[in-house]
Amino acid sequence: MKPRNLANIATKQLPLRLKAARKSLGITQDELVEIAEFSPVALSKIERGINRPSFENLVALSYALKVSPNYLTSWDEEKSSAINAKKRLLLNRLMIATESLSEEWLLQLISIAEKANQQKQKI
Repeated sequence: MKPRNLANIATKQLPLRLKAARKSLGITQDELVEIAEFSPVALSKIERGINRPSFENLVALSYALKVSPNYLTSWDEEKSSAINAKKRLLLNRLMIATESLSEEWLLQLISIAEKANQQKQKI
């Protein structure tokens, strides 16, 4: 895949990965703004995909979220393809969709995923 295509995928991934990383730490946008010394409006626009962060802001957000800039930009992924990009988007959506589920529901989802992987390995 060409670098510009990879950059477009990373641009689409950033808002989802940023929100997923924030949610996985269990912090609100307001808390992230305080930790990263960031503008609330700027953070909201980045999470909604309206704006892109500067390099300095990307690094500050990464430190605040305890993830690498590589994670936020999907740079650390294996060579990307359209299929992998779609799968990552779906996984990010799943992560966001499950944030308010009870522990019982999360355990059920994990069980389903583990069973699906076992079935896949048998094939």
